[in-house]
Amino acid sequence: MNTVKTFTPMKPSMQMLCRLLDQVTIRGLWLGAVFCLSSWSALAAAPATPAAALQKSVVDWVVQTQSVPAESVVLVPLDPRLQVKACTSPLAMDLPFASPDTIRVRCAQPAWQLYVRVAVTGRVAAAAAAPAKAEPAPVEKRQVLVAAVPLQRGMSLTEAHVRLVDVDASSMPVNVLEQVSQILHSEVVRDVRPDAPLRSQDIRPTLLVKRGQMVLMSIGQAQGFQISARVEAQQDGRYGEQIKLKNRDSGRMLTGLVKGPNQVQGL
Repeated sequence: MNTVKTFTPMKPSMQMLCRLLDQVTIRGLWLGAVFCLSSWSALAAAPATPAAALQKSVVDWVVQTQSVPAESVVLVPLDPRLQVKACTSPLAMDLPFASPDTIRVRCAQPAWQLYVRVAVTGRVAAAAAAPAKAEPAPVEKRQVLVAAVPLQRGMSLTEAHVRLVDVDASSMPVNVLEQVSQILHSEVVRDVRPDAPLRSQDIRPTLLVKRGQMVLMSIGQAQGFQISARVEAQQDGRYGEQIKLKNRDSGRMLTGLVKGPNQVQGL
């Protein structure tokens, strides 16, 4: 006897349920695949260890602060025994020494610091190729007179009041005195502190002859003979000044050059 198989149509409600389960299964598989891919990308992009994260941060910092390409930055490997703890705050970096090859890395939480050695390829070659800096020009020295002691206004100067020193010529005014002979028979017109350079406006010839005084006048010393006479000063005179003189015996008016205290050279 032949048995005939018959197909019994599924009810519409069962069909809808099956379709819904299929959609849920497919969507779940799709979301799972997306999650796995995202997680893998994140893991691939993130450094595997705190030490790797530290090294990457150092390279990025050197690139930014020294304006060099990342491929030229070479890090000296860390000591394998060193345990780098993960830092929960941004790493702080600086150059604690004069050389740019040692970088200090600090973490605030947890608190720690490390020193990382780096080398930038091409830096040495660039430094060698750079032209040598020109040697500074030698400083030109100049001997000038300075006050050896505090000088007060009206003081008559002698050699004991001054001394010669070597100074930078570029820092000295043009009217600074350079010879001891320039202050002889002179007096100070303003107070001068010790070690201050003496200028021509700081001194003036001392008053050596006063009007009405009898002075000694010498004549003819340059010709190999000398005549001296006592004459009366008709005006005050400082060293090097010409003044009028009078011979009391003859009444003759004369001219002389002041050469010292109550001394004149006849002209």
